[in-house]
Amino acid sequence: MKYLNHYIIAGLLLLVLLSFGVSHLVQRQMAGGDLRLEIYLDGQLYQEISLAEASSQEIKVTNAQGNYNVVEIERGRARIKEADCPNQLCVKTGWISQFSQIAVCVPNQMNIVIKGKSNQVDTISY
Repeated sequence: MKYLNHYIIAGLLLLVLLSFGVSHLVQRQMAGGDLRLEIYLDGQLYQEISLAEASSQEIKVTNAQGNYNVVEIERGRARIKEADCPNQLCVKTGWISQFSQIAVCVPNQMNIVIKGKSNQVDTISY
């Protein structure tokens, strides 16, 4: 009986690990390696950049009120490097590099989103 409990626990752990692996694989397949960064300001697309082809650069995004964010882009990843908002949560988000990750600056009404190929499924639930 004691050994049976060990097998049940090991089987459950294996099942959990397998489900995480499959979920990660599905997400990577959906992204397809064609990741792009979309910068939105006031709800409108401000700029779109291919992360696969991006060189190191910084883009200063200024809204109508004069508030700004500096978006730093490197090959395969991006972040909000600097902002004049009071709480700096957008800067503390750090680097984003995976499909569907997002960094948002609510006071400045700016966000950056990593997207993949068009016509993708947003999420899968079982």
